[in-house]
Amino acid sequence: MFGHQFYNQIIRRYVVMFGTLFNDIVVQRFNTAGSRIQAIKVPIAYGPKEKFLARVEQNPDLQKKSSVSLPRIGFEMVGMQYMPERKLSSTQRRVQVQGSAGSNNSIKSVFTPVPYDFNFNLSVFVKNADDGIQILEQILPFFQPAFTLSIDLVKSIGEKRDIPMVLNTINQQDDYEGDFSTRRALIYTLSFTAK
Repeated sequence: MFGHQFYNQIIRRYVVMFGTLFNDIVVQRFNTAGSRIQAIKVPIAYGPKEKFLARVEQNPDLQKKSSVSLPRIGFEMVGMQYMPERKLSSTQRRVQVQGSAGSNNSIKSVFTPVPYDFNFNLSVFVKNADDGIQILEQILPFFQPAFTLSIDLVKSIGEKRDIPMVLNTINQQDDYEGDFSTRRALIYTLSFTAK
């Protein structure tokens, strides 16, 4: 567009940054004596909530090997919107001189970034309430309501930014219909905004 091709992978970096926040969550299971009998690292994958629900519902019979094991976390970018109140002058540039002293130096520059908010949904799928509460307790204390991350935005010029990640809402959904042999799925949906 406009005669210049470039791809700095900025939106991709936002998606990876968001998913990386939640990739070390562990659920522990205890026996009646209070001793830990199992620790499960919760897998995380990019994809819409409906995709994971469809995979869970494909196997309603609990006697067969499960197609998707719970707990599981899924996330997706659900939208982006321009934020004019954060706009800086569009004539400003960030400049980086490349090369060493006494050599042919080159100059790389980028214009001031355009301010957008990126909206993400994080879906937590569990089959019992205790697993869901454990996962939420590992996430919620960090968002009051924002958690700030540093990211290498444009590596070619060494531009780093602090990105506030704001927790907007938390919703709970209990998809449990049928008899006792039917699989239950509790879903917590957390809505975030990366500024």
